[in-house]
Amino acid sequence: MAARPMNGTLKIGQTTVDLETGEAQSGDGRLATLRPKTAALLRVLAARPGELVTKDELLKLVWPGTLVDEDGLVQCVGEIRRALGEEGRGALRTHAKRGYSLHLIPERRAQPTVGAHRWPVWAGSILLTAVVLVVAALAIGGTARAPKQDAASHPDGPVVAVLPFEALTEGERWDRLSRALTHDMIADLAQNHWLFVLADATTRAHQPAPQTAADLGATYFVTGSLQVEGDLARITAALSDAGTGRQLWSKRVEGATGDFLALQRAASEALVGELSANWNGPIARAERTRARERGIDDLGAYELYLVATDRVHSYTAEDLAAAAEMYRRVVAMEPTFGEAWAQLSLTIYNMVAPGMSQAEMERMWQEAEAAALEAYRVSPNDPHALAQAANAVRWDDPERAERMVRHAASVAPNNADILAYLSYRAAHFPALGPEAEEWIARAIRLNPDHPAWYHWNRGAVMMVVGRYADAAEAFARAPGHVDAKAGRIAALALMGEVPAARKLLAELMQEAPDFSIAWHRDAAGLAESVAEVYARGFRVAGARE
Repeated sequence: MAARPMNGTLKIGQTTVDLETGEAQSGDGRLATLRPKTAALLRVLAARPGELVTKDELLKLVWPGTLVDEDGLVQCVGEIRRALGEEGRGALRTHAKRGYSLHLIPERRAQPTVGAHRWPVWAGSILLTAVVLVVAALAIGGTARAPKQDAASHPDGPVVAVLPFEALTEGERWDRLSRALTHDMIADLAQNHWLFVLADATTRAHQPAPQTAADLGATYFVTGSLQVEGDLARITAALSDAGTGRQLWSKRVEGATGDFLALQRAASEALVGELSANWNGPIARAERTRARERGIDDLGAYELYLVATDRVHSYTAEDLAAAAEMYRRVVAMEPTFGEAWAQLSLTIYNMVAPGMSQAEMERMWQEAEAAALEAYRVSPNDPHALAQAANAVRWDDPERAERMVRHAASVAPNNADILAYLSYRAAHFPALGPEAEEWIARAIRLNPDHPAWYHWNRGAVMMVVGRYADAAEAFARAPGHVDAKAGRIAALALMGEVPAARKLLAELMQEAPDFSIAWHRDAAGLAESVAEVYARGFRVAGARE
């Protein structure tokens, strides 16, 4: 963290910055000189330590009388962080869609509060009180933050530069297609709430190189090429780390040159689909690796969120509990981090297990619903927040909840993780069955290297639409969560594979002796008609009521 400026200098970790000249001297003797506007930006932030300075203020103060778009500001912030090193990422903080702050006095980190979810069950009319209690209990040792007027999901997410695609085959037609692919990549990636994508006007004049991306303030950059051989076009794209230049991901798409627009659409969808996945895509994986390398105790809200999300997808009781505690720390540090509230809600729902008392499950559902509603309050356009909130309000207003799920799909059309996640909602709203079938199919197509939990959700969709053989096959490839195991038992029984279903039920009862049809109906929270489908399968398999 930084020390207060003295004699025109600023000390951040092992780096000393001369605020007048912009010279930054690192601990190992390396010297970097900030551009004049970048140094001016740092002076403004250093003069108001710990204060959120809005983007509008910064643009007026640093670029008076000049029309500068937001990308210029992002570039300066990126330059400051590169000069300050890893410690600068914690000192210079992004407040999504609002501005930046420079923290010159170390803040105590929020500590996990053991058992924070175990408060009494509150009445629905005072559910908001539960949210307040969560924040208050977790904010011990932290710093209160003012609510954001238009909070995005991530307080400090990755910045992506899509550099111009190169036409390796001569001809105006192929130059035009390369430009169109670049524009499509920028536009489609920018639809994802968790990414800051630099505008075409910022990147179009730059050559594809790591230094170019780093100078633009990007965390990652995308490059691509187009080559035509006869009637076949080959489009290749790669994702690289702007700091190291290391390639993290690449993909090749081939198609016939006859249908220009169809080729353009197919290539853009195939390339953007994987990059957009905010839990399991290549950018998300790279961000988690960065976070893990720093160590849990030294992480900010966004990095800790990434590590927690990595733990969630094993679906073991130990990892779910650890992830829940991490998410509680995250929302204590950054109360307007909507995606973290949504993940906390989902994680707690997944922690409910056979053998828990009714009172314990009620307490967990209460905290999960409170977190879901808080996610929606602070991030009403975040697709995950929308879907989790729909799960909370569906008991009182099912039609509104169904609309929220559809809206979530509409705001994340190319995010494979979100589409796969939303598909499970068909088990809550059977009318969504045909749409959910399309969502999960599109998710698998967009992200061919998808994680196992996609199959869990696909199995649920297949149960809703009555394709039990497909459901059994999907559940067999799902994580070893009790709900997925139970789904496979019911599907096998309904498709006539009764001996196999009974064998798996016996195995499940060894693992979860308190499993019953009534428990599943209660814990899974399925729509009544869907719960009855599962129950029919369980009865055929010999499960107790």
